[in-house]
Amino acid sequence: MRTLIIDNYLPNSPQIENLYNVVKDVTVHTVEVRDYSTISPGEEFQLHDVIVLSGSQRKLAEPGGIDQYTHEVDFIRNTQKPLLGICFGQQLLAMAFGSEVIDMGKMLEGFYMVQRISNDEIFEGLQEKFLVCESHREMVVDVPFDFELLANSPNCPIEVIKHGKSPVYGVQFHPERFDDKHPAGKSILENFFKLATWYIK
Repeated sequence: MRTLIIDNYLPNSPQIENLYNVVKDVTVHTVEVRDYSTISPGEEFQLHDVIVLSGSQRKLAEPGGIDQYTHEVDFIRNTQKPLLGICFGQQLLAMAFGSEVIDMGKMLEGFYMVQRISNDEIFEGLQEKFLVCESHREMVVDVPFDFELLANSPNCPIEVIKHGKSPVYGVQFHPERFDDKHPAGKSILENFFKLATWYIK
């Protein structure tokens, strides 16, 4: 299995290295990182089986914030590959399918409680409520068309979404940022890559 992480961070951001290391550890397969700005129009990433959209310090709620991600958005809309959007990646995923992203008016930083409201393989082994690492100032306003809401929280009404027909997920939090006291993020990553293997053609 070959996983591609699309790097949406600013250049030389340490967060992408952490994401790469965690994904490589979880999948035990080939993992590559590619900057979003190098994506070509109509690119399909045929050499890769699974796609992960990283977070970012950029703001999609700002006017024109999505403009530089046109090629990535086109890919998101058209891919049938297993895909996981993380934080900014979920927001980009939601906007690709017509939803809006807004500024929350405050920065959410640290471990917070999330509640699953639907049973899904992504939550295997987790309780109804679990702690995950949040680090964002923006959030998705509504569930995109053809998507299902899987989890919410008091801070953010849309924490986890899934496409109704494709293995495409979005999580508002950072599952790659976990520790021994807060292991839920790792479980979610492990579950995603486990279910992704079911769809690899």
